[in-house]
Amino acid sequence: MSTSPPPDDRPELASELLDLREKPPEPLAPSPQALGVWELAWPTIVAGALQTLVRWVDLKMVGDLGVEAVAGVAAGGHVYWLIQSIVMAVTTGIVALVARAVGARDDALADATLRQGMVLGTLFGVVTFAAALPFTSWAIAIYGVDQGVIENGSTYLAWLLVGNVPFTLTFVFGSALRAAGDVRTPLYVGGVANLLNIFLNWVLIYGNLGAPALGVTGAALASSGAMLFQVVVFWILWQRNSLQLRPGGGSFRPDLALWRRLLHIGYPAALEGGLWHVGLLMFLRIVSGYGTAAFTAYQIGAQVLSLAFLAGSGFAMAASTLVGQHLGDRQPEQAERSGWRSLRGSIVSMTLLGAVLIAMARPIARWFLDDEEVVALTVDFIWVMGAVQPMMAVEFTLGGALRGAGDTRFPLVTIFTGLLICRLVPAAIAAWVFHASVQVVWCALILDYSVKAVMLVIRFRRGAWKQIEI
Repeated sequence: MSTSPPPDDRPELASELLDLREKPPEPLAPSPQALGVWELAWPTIVAGALQTLVRWVDLKMVGDLGVEAVAGVAAGGHVYWLIQSIVMAVTTGIVALVARAVGARDDALADATLRQGMVLGTLFGVVTFAAALPFTSWAIAIYGVDQGVIENGSTYLAWLLVGNVPFTLTFVFGSALRAAGDVRTPLYVGGVANLLNIFLNWVLIYGNLGAPALGVTGAALASSGAMLFQVVVFWILWQRNSLQLRPGGGSFRPDLALWRRLLHIGYPAALEGGLWHVGLLMFLRIVSGYGTAAFTAYQIGAQVLSLAFLAGSGFAMAASTLVGQHLGDRQPEQAERSGWRSLRGSIVSMTLLGAVLIAMARPIARWFLDDEEVVALTVDFIWVMGAVQPMMAVEFTLGGALRGAGDTRFPLVTIFTGLLICRLVPAAIAAWVFHASVQVVWCALILDYSVKAVMLVIRFRRGAWKQIEI
């Protein structure tokens, strides 16, 4: 008779650390080893916080150039993330396959997945750069913003695209390492890169140290330079066998069978990301009808609340990694338990952070831009978004858990239902039929996130994701 403990008592996977409240009843397997949810989540949260700090500094420095520059940089950033959502077809597949490979102790598959991810990431980066560069002005104009915003936004977007390949490869390395349980290396490398980004902002935006004052162009070049730095460091560490995922003698020759596996898992996530950004673009088009001040307030408010979103992103990564690794180790009940534990941490963290940001909304908004109308509208938006933090925690975390299991199609369904039906339709009716205030339009967010949260809880509880083969 087997002496193995029941699934719910087994330690969690991914590194040598454990949650303090858990005591493993038997020695840990040599690989993957044990790691609790928080040990996986906190480095991702801190790494995201550093990236958010850089975006804040970008907006603050560009804010000295005026409201149109801030709005242009924000709009250009949105379009760039829409383009990058295509790369999720690669990175989502990488997370699911690497996590399963590590859970199953299949080092060859983990190495092959990383290598093919690099090849696909480079290909996607080149293609999206070439396809998007001629349409930068048109892409910003879709938002319905003023000509000054279009000029600033298109310039910023064009120079961001220069760093497109390094950006995609940074995401490939980061996704693979986190899926393997190595969440600290991306934190350390990203932290140094963020400091470099801020320094380059200071040099290139204002023209310090003898450099020309490039304004929004300088902000974009600083970001591209920081991404290039990260790729170079990851590559050197990987070649020196200093990462948890080590070169295993695999090949960079295109492996079409593995490409199909990666893209079969990842394409719904790419569609989800693209749909989300298109929906956001449409929502911002509605908001821009209330003027540049309302549009800018939304951008600043979203940046402020992004600190709360970071907790959700961290716990989502923890859920993806643990769910994928436990399924690879044939422990579906432990995978489910990890998902629920991640959700509890996410809800508590995002709710508390949201409350703090609501309390500090006015001084933070004024730090970004000392414009009374923009500040007042930003505070209103932060209050609305603060109300939906628990529901957003569900979307982040259970969506991440499902993707880690390879169930990438249902999150796509939730985005379509919540964003397009429950947000855009009510917002358009409020704005164009009833001519309601922009604050009423923003309240459509509450319905959006509430519906998505209910759908994801039901999906995860039913457990069909445990049977998915990837």
